[in-house]
Amino acid sequence: MNPTIRLVTIAALCATALSACGGGGSTGPSTSIKIGLVQAQDFVHAMPARVAVEQGLFKAEGLEVSVVDFSAGSDLTKAMTGGSIDVGAATGLDAVAGAAKSLQTQAFYGVMAKSPMALIVPKDSAITGFAGMAGKKIGISKVGSLTDYVTRATAEASGVPFEKIKEVPLGAPSASMSAMKRGDIDAFVLPVNYGFLLESQNEGKVAQKASEVLGADSQFAVLMAKKSYIGGNEENLRKLTRAYTKALEWMKANRQPTIALATAKLGMPGPLAGKTYDALIGDFTPDGAIVTAGMAGYAKALPKLGIASSSPAEDTYLSTQITAK
Repeated sequence: MNPTIRLVTIAALCATALSACGGGGSTGPSTSIKIGLVQAQDFVHAMPARVAVEQGLFKAEGLEVSVVDFSAGSDLTKAMTGGSIDVGAATGLDAVAGAAKSLQTQAFYGVMAKSPMALIVPKDSAITGFAGMAGKKIGISKVGSLTDYVTRATAEASGVPFEKIKEVPLGAPSASMSAMKRGDIDAFVLPVNYGFLLESQNEGKVAQKASEVLGADSQFAVLMAKKSYIGGNEENLRKLTRAYTKALEWMKANRQPTIALATAKLGMPGPLAGKTYDALIGDFTPDGAIVTAGMAGYAKALPKLGIASSSPAEDTYLSTQITAK
């Protein structure tokens, strides 16, 4: 054989072998993870990831994490199923709804079990809680959303027939606040910080927190991913959850720096960030535990929310392989 041809052949064989074995400069499985935030400006969903980035907690675990902002759970779920997002910081309802739609989304880490949602009313309203919703117009983001779920669940828990409530889908939180100022609705359901904001403007107040009638185990916030992604990335996801746990611990131990970060990254005024921190910081669950009863509550509600005709089985929307000891 011609010496030149022999050398070329050997080089080609070596290149093929390196490629097959992950050589040629490869360093093994990718440590890159893209996290989508279901509500980019929401304290519960956004702050743990923001803290982990700012404090270098993801990098300390050997991960390259990028954070992508979304304004709705449905958009986040679509991005995840399309492969542009790996992990979602979302609600328990998002994970269950995705599983029911055969999108194979599973919650694998619990961020906050207690719901931060509240019934928010005008400053001079006579409504003192969810039991006063009968005959009232209640603003929600859209039908089938978490705000729809909370309105229905709190009505049932408060003994209010749902048919006596007029839900008004309004979209963004700003639209709900504007509608209430105009008198188009009597109240709306959103996280407590929106009530604190209106309170600071002398225009509204928190009538009642959802957790006061639903209990502490709604499983509001989770980390979720597609089942196939979880199965193929267990080690990276364990590193991710370790970083999340450290972020939540850091937040609890560092009130003022967390408030400053919320002001810088979420655009929250300092006093509002402080009041939100004080109201919610004790509700995070840094051990990653997921309340199965809360997730089951979402699954049971899907038919009434118009999301699915039946409730999905627990093993379709919940994974325990990442947090299992």
